Amino acid sequence: MPLTLLLRIPDLSRFESTTPAAWMLVEADGSLQKNGTSALAEAPAAERVVAIAPPARLLNLETALPAVSPAKRDALLRYAIEDKLTIDPATVHAVVLGRTQGAEHVVVAIERAWLQAALDWMKQAGRAPQQLISQADGVPVAGGEWAVLLDAPHGVARRADGFTYHFDVTPGLEPPFALTLALKEARDRQRGPARLTVYAAGGVSANAGMVNKWSSALEVPVALGNGRGEVVATYLAAAKSSSLLTGEFAPSGSGAAWWPALRPALAMAALLLVAQTGLTAIDNFRLNREREALEGQMTQIFRTAFPAAQAVVDAPLQMSRNLQQAKRERGTAADDDARRTLGVMTRALQAVSPPPVVTALNIEAGVVTVDLELETDGQQESLRRALGNVPGAAMVPAAPSATGKRSARVSVGSGP
Repeated sequence: MPLTLLLRIPDLSRFESTTPAAWMLVEADGSLQKNGTSALAEAPAAERVVAIAPPARLLNLETALPAVSPAKRDALLRYAIEDKLTIDPATVHAVVLGRTQGAEHVVVAIERAWLQAALDWMKQAGRAPQQLISQADGVPVAGGEWAVLLDAPHGVARRADGFTYHFDVTPGLEPPFALTLALKEARDRQRGPARLTVYAAGGVSANAGMVNKWSSALEVPVALGNGRGEVVATYLAAAKSSSLLTGEFAPSGSGAAWWPALRPALAMAALLLVAQTGLTAIDNFRLNREREALEGQMTQIFRTAFPAAQAVVDAPLQMSRNLQQAKRERGTAADDDARRTLGVMTRALQAVSPPPVVTALNIEAGVVTVDLELETDGQQESLRRALGNVPGAAMVPAAPSATGKRSARVSVGSGP
């Protein structure tokens, strides 16, 4: 009968061949055959290995992701969470677990160097995993509640959507401050749990006194869960539904089963690509011929209009420049002169504080004229100084009106 080895990865920075690891050997029907702790090479062999990562090595994030295909989303994932990381996104391996209660996604980020070291350690011992899940996945959680696992010196609180909060477990099992903050944030977002269900593992012993203390301090009902903090059936279900080994960390040979079925589709895609490439080449040839013909026509028109031109490099650009030059020589404003003059006028008015109110604007033959409403003499003097730096600028002030307001007409010409 096929066996599954559930292998706990220790929370260490380095792994040696003698590094001990906790493991559970599970029958095909989900029953536990035996369990223990030993050097990895001494753990029992099995047809399937499911690695269990320590929660402290996994960073859970909530973020909005673009509405693209899963392949494109996974390729951009590290950079989509860049603003939520304190390290270079290129140093993490990120996996999408699914959607939260809102429009955001739950993302798990793992340090790439640590993950690679752990996988190399298991592979060298002949226990390369097919799936990788979190230790928190072994805690059963119902909708609307948070499942809390106490495994000193660390604990985790897991939501139904897979998001996990981390906190430290004190010897006196005091209500964790980090869990208090997480609950407050969830309530602020209208996502607070209806209750907390606490499971104990790793020698931690939860009791009714702790439950009452937590309920009062955290302001949420707290109950003790039945059974162990880690449930084998929950681990197996989590391994079937998702795995943190994706992309470059996916097990080699994982696509062997579906390769024969995919081969005809890939052959058809290759034929379509060849046909598309051929059609594109034909279109490019036709378009190049049309472009060459149009360029020849434009060159001929340019030489007819400007016979004195020595060389023709870019007929449309040279035609535009020569046309603008001809307008200037005949005292006619070029197309861009009025826009440039208007920009100069605008900068001069912005230099006045407070800026005067424009009551009328006129542009004619490259000359920009504006009528202004001024509040004070100081404003008028400031405008006069600003226009003193503008060539061709003139200001004609008017006498104050009956209401005490002043007006002026300012004109700026583009010049020949």
